[in-house]
Amino acid sequence: MENGQLRAVEMEMHENAPKKARQHINQFSTSLILQAKIIAYRTKADIVLAQHIDEALDTINSEKKQSWSRELLIILGGTFTGAFIQGFVSELSSGNTLLVAIYTILGFVGMFMVFLGLRR
Repeated sequence: MENGQLRAVEMEMHENAPKKARQHINQFSTSLILQAKIIAYRTKADIVLAQHIDEALDTINSEKKQSWSRELLIILGGTFTGAFIQGFVSELSSGNTLLVAIYTILGFVGMFMVFLGLRR
């Protein structure tokens, strides 16, 4: 083990840190077991198998990745929608129909991205 990693392993913990770690571990294990039981129930299994635990872990990890991509979709969709509103109004008053059509498409794409990000 490298010297820096060895120092990190030997580092002392504050008296409240192990208690907080156990709380998080208990919450995660409860979520993991509940998800595994749901998977076992859906597959009509009689008992929860090790493979159900693995699938539950994959499900929990994929939900984290999906939440990041959902947030990105919502942010980009909101940006496109905001650009649509501002550009549509200004180009409508100037009478440029090509840019009005482009901003309208941008608005539809933006709203689609927002709704896609908000769906569960």
